[in-house]
Amino acid sequence: MQQNNSIFETYSLQMTKNILLLIILNISLFSVCAQEQKKDSLFDKESKTFMVLPLITSNPAMKTGFGAMPMYFFKLKKKDTISPPSMVVLYGVYTTNKSHILVPAARLFWNEDKNRLNLAAGNVRINNDFTYDIMDEDLQLVFSEIRSFITVEYSRKVFGDFYVGALYLGMQTDYKFDQGNDEENDFTQEFFEENGITDNFVSSIGLSLSFDNRDYVYYPTKGINVNVRPKFNRTWLGSDNDYIDTDYNAAYYTPLSINSVLAIGLAGGFATGDVPFDGYQNYGVKNSLRGYTTGKYKGKNMIALQAEYRRTIYKRWGGVLFAGTGSVWGNDNEGEESFERDWLPSAGLGARFLISREKKINLRLDYAIGVDGNQGLYFGIMEAF
Repeated sequence: MQQNNSIFETYSLQMTKNILLLIILNISLFSVCAQEQKKDSLFDKESKTFMVLPLITSNPAMKTGFGAMPMYFFKLKKKDTISPPSMVVLYGVYTTNKSHILVPAARLFWNEDKNRLNLAAGNVRINNDFTYDIMDEDLQLVFSEIRSFITVEYSRKVFGDFYVGALYLGMQTDYKFDQGNDEENDFTQEFFEENGITDNFVSSIGLSLSFDNRDYVYYPTKGINVNVRPKFNRTWLGSDNDYIDTDYNAAYYTPLSINSVLAIGLAGGFATGDVPFDGYQNYGVKNSLRGYTTGKYKGKNMIALQAEYRRTIYKRWGGVLFAGTGSVWGNDNEGEESFERDWLPSAGLGARFLISREKKINLRLDYAIGVDGNQGLYFGIMEAF
């Protein structure tokens, strides 16, 4: 046990050094953007609506990653002053443990925000090295998740601030056991086989039900946003399993002063039927709770609550403080209980830089810490929720 503590302390020290270095590098990137974004009116012909952001990330699963994120903001119709700007983005990252993410996506608004369309596709490989504390003994699982996916979601305003629509998700997940030593690879593969965790394809259609009266989608300062998405995975659609997966999220925003906003978010999901391991809720993904490695904790059911204080500090610069907690549970097999956790709190802080005053688009850099050594550094655009 003393040796394990020593290893953990060494890892934590190295992780802290890496995070400090990455924070310095990201602040430098913020400063570069600050020098470049001098003009920024939404309809100004001289305004740059296309930009490329360098990415530097760090978390326990993917280690340190480097990449780029080209973005293009535009209006489908310039005379439409009600719809938010549409956005096309390409997210690409490669990390020091040979993980990668390549995801093109689009978010479109038109006809005075009566129509909304979200599109995304991509290929992701995450090389995981997870350690779980089971009955005061360490369980180490070393494996890779390789996913290829496509998702389409369309919604239409039906009355007031209510939207109704449909969605489709198709995703192939493969598991590989080639990133550890022979003993680690063989143990993890046997663990997966004993618990029926296999490669899987999900294909689902679903409903998109939402209420949204936020004052602005990219940086809300007041209002409520509620989304419920039941998805029906069926073999006649090509899915390997028949089950229903429902995810939900709700957020409330209120101004505390002219320069500060309080945001409160509730999110989670549940699945019923012949749910495969890949169909479980992933803690740290659908609930946007930072500080936990994606895929380490998962189950049929998940819920998380968080609050975030956002404040403009000086000109384009701002900061946030956030904290939250949640739970994930409901695995079928005895061995899969390793992935459950009753209480998963996290807290953190972050910096913001307003790259467009007119579009109200923020760059964000967040550091969050959870329990059992979980922590992460997040660099992206717009807010977490």
